[in-house]
Amino acid sequence: MSSYQTEVQNLNYNAATRCFEALVVFHEGHETRKVPISTPLPIATDFEAVSTVLVARAKAHRSKGRARLVSRSPIQKSGRLIHINDMIRQLKDTMGLKDMPAAA
Repeated sequence: MSSYQTEVQNLNYNAATRCFEALVVFHEGHETRKVPISTPLPIATDFEAVSTVLVARAKAHRSKGRARLVSRSPIQKSGRLIHINDMIRQLKDTMGLKDMPAAA
């Protein structure tokens, strides 16, 4: 079963556009999808109302395929995580660069 969590990061009020702006982050299992979003609301709006509107708008963008900022954790293979060093080692082996010295 994968975990699911949503958070609102970097919440700002842009006085020039009279909008709240934030980065809504969806954590879904091994994937993190970040959606930059804004909404026109009065500056006196409380955080709960602002975050509810921002998350709803971000979900709408995500469902329409507009959420393009995606990051994934290392690939899980046979019950263990493959870390970046293992991935680099596998790439070097595949390309025949096994004897290539490491960067200084």
